[in-house]
Amino acid sequence: MREKWQCLALWFALVISACGHVVTQISAEWKGGQPWEMEVLFDAGYAIPESRGDAQAPAPQRAWLLEIGEAGWAPLRQEAERYLRECLEVRSGGKAVEWQVDFIDFAKNPPDFVELLNDGAYFRMKITGREPLASGAEIAWRDGVRPTFVLKLPGEQGGYLTLAPGQSRPLPVEENTVAGRTPWAESFRQGFLHVLPLGLDHVLFVMGLFFYRRAWRPLLSQSLAFTLAHTVTLGLAAAGLVRVPGNWVEPIIALSVMVVALENLRPAGKSTDATRLGIVFGFGLIHGLGFAGALSVWIKPGPDFLPALLSANLGVEAAQAVLIALAWCVTAGWHGTPAYRRARLAGCLAIAGTGSFWLVQRL
Repeated sequence: MREKWQCLALWFALVISACGHVVTQISAEWKGGQPWEMEVLFDAGYAIPESRGDAQAPAPQRAWLLEIGEAGWAPLRQEAERYLRECLEVRSGGKAVEWQVDFIDFAKNPPDFVELLNDGAYFRMKITGREPLASGAEIAWRDGVRPTFVLKLPGEQGGYLTLAPGQSRPLPVEENTVAGRTPWAESFRQGFLHVLPLGLDHVLFVMGLFFYRRAWRPLLSQSLAFTLAHTVTLGLAAAGLVRVPGNWVEPIIALSVMVVALENLRPAGKSTDATRLGIVFGFGLIHGLGFAGALSVWIKPGPDFLPALLSANLGVEAAQAVLIALAWCVTAGWHGTPAYRRARLAGCLAIAGTGSFWLVQRL
């Protein structure tokens, strides 16, 4: 009975969902001052109501945003402002404060759209208050089905405020500061969250590594190869030396999930550890580009570049270590039994099937 429940738990963990990456945050930076200002980095995908929240819709790219011209920009600006006013509220003295919106990037011709690691389509919105804020002012992110709102606070150690739908937080007014996460801590957190619970494709890839052989030596060697590979490409992408569109990266990540799972099913002696490490390293390079795209908002050139890069990578590694440790504990005591062999086969087939579904979906 115990083995049956362990097998069921393992199966459930592998097939909980069949979705790829979905953008889950809108980021902003609090500038303060009187009148107060805040700069929002708005994903152009949220300015298209028809595709907002659609996991199968391709992510808009910066090149597309540049090409559509004023006829395409005007409705995006209108919808972005409408959406933000629907979601965001700044309160002072117990009442909502009025604010105006300026679109920073459109001050130049052609617009000076921000360039991020994932080459995504973003534009900046400057929000300026029409009246000063009193002590005790707060920011609210209204309830509903929407992404979280992440606000960077002033100063090198200002930290971040994260607002889930329906939440509100105090704002720093004048000399006051609000305790938040330091930039490196937030980068670590984002790296961890990108794997657990948001990165199901990376979760299944790591589980595919685990099912290759339940022994510390192959697990450690595969983990190190994967770490080295994705660290290289994450660093190169973060430094701006490598830029690959997400519509190429995401299908290959799906392919990697399928391949490592099917490779586990090859008869003993047909696959060597060296071949396996080569496969893991090659796909690890692609996963690094995927990490770069997802963490592009948190890793930017500047004084915090290296700490943010290292912290995000450590967050990814911590999540992977948690996954492997959990899998090791769940399979402890029965990994040498026929029940585990059946569970391993079912797990590999489930991973391969999910990877193939993602591959078709993302092509």
